[in-house]
Amino acid sequence: MSAATRLADEAPPRPIPLLDGAIRYRAADRRLLSGPQPDGLAEHLARYGARPRRSGRSLITAMDAIQLTGRGGARFPAAAKWRTALAAGGRGYVVANGAEGEPASAKDAALLQHRPHLVLDGLATAAETMDATGAVVWLHETAHATRHAIGRALAERRAAGLIEPPVHVLAGPDHYLTGESSAVISGLAGGPVLPAFQRVPAARAGLYGRPTLVQNVETLARVALLARTGPVAPQPGPMVTVAAGGLLTVLEPPPNATVARILQVSGVLGGPSAQPPQAVLLGGYGGGWATWTAIGGCPIGHLDGHGPVPADTPSLGAGIIVPLPRDACGVAETASALDYLARSSAGQCGPCVFGTRELADTMTRLATGRSRRHDGDRIRRLTGEIDGRGACGLPDGATRIASTALHVFAADVHEHLRRDRCLHPGSQAVLPVPEIR
Repeated sequence: MSAATRLADEAPPRPIPLLDGAIRYRAADRRLLSGPQPDGLAEHLARYGARPRRSGRSLITAMDAIQLTGRGGARFPAAAKWRTALAAGGRGYVVANGAEGEPASAKDAALLQHRPHLVLDGLATAAETMDATGAVVWLHETAHATRHAIGRALAERRAAGLIEPPVHVLAGPDHYLTGESSAVISGLAGGPVLPAFQRVPAARAGLYGRPTLVQNVETLARVALLARTGPVAPQPGPMVTVAAGGLLTVLEPPPNATVARILQVSGVLGGPSAQPPQAVLLGGYGGGWATWTAIGGCPIGHLDGHGPVPADTPSLGAGIIVPLPRDACGVAETASALDYLARSSAGQCGPCVFGTRELADTMTRLATGRSRRHDGDRIRRLTGEIDGRGACGLPDGATRIASTALHVFAADVHEHLRRDRCLHPGSQAVLPVPEIR
């Protein structure tokens, strides 16, 4: 046996990636700019092999072993959700949730357009495990390219004679809350696509009172990989979207890649000597700010829950990283995000209708030089009054981004409050904020 062969045999196994390259979209309209070729069924089978008929119980144990969490933002343990649905009797519904509401995210679109069969493998595996009576891919109604990719993939699977549960592709309005799990269930039942006030988990009693498993498409893609490899194989790092320079760059860095390295690979940082950003928004508009000093050297795997992180570090949420340039105003960017969240409100509960709007208006006054003497204290009071009291997670996200802004941009807040002066005037907007129709 040659030395090269011996080294290859002794080398540790490498994780199977979801993506094999960066995918770039234009932030303004999520128009695809560049990326690897999408997988057809033949390419998918050559890359990953056929979908195994792995036992549902052993698969759930494997999900526990790798600490798989939902990738839509909440990061709830996937195995616990699956066990709840099974304990409720199964025979319900499984939903692949690809309605990407976060304006700074494009990972769901990237997966559904470039690796649709991997998501459909995970959906079929979930449906079989739950003995589901229905399986759905849920999208935004304006996600035309994504819907076309899924339709083409389903047609390929039918033509190949794959034996698996039938899948329906359905869509809701292009809105921030369309992907919220209770809003998904309401829409599927023919009602308004709005969050529900009920606190019964959908996995226990969802669509038509039946157990309903609503999982983000990345979660299902990872289930499809896990069914092939088991928990002993190395797991790839989390998918992330870097929003910068009017682009959304989706990539899958290794778990040991630092935030600084990810920004270098995505083209945001030119090299070790390049000027780093002043701060980073983690988790999108429902996440929070962190200083570059605290977060730049942190491995992405740690932010994904597999290692220590600096104190008070926001969650990675839906895998969003937004670097804030040195010349940008964090107060103004936060005000813009809060205004978007307030305009995206379902208008169903007081904490959101009044509290989120007042929070946005107060931060906007602060950002535009019209602040009142106690506006800083007003923001702190509002975050305490709103947090945890809404019908959905939108007001909680608003309080997180507002409270972390007060901490991370304390010097800027002081200048805006005391002198009506901005330390970073003249910078272009950083956060992508879509129009709300």
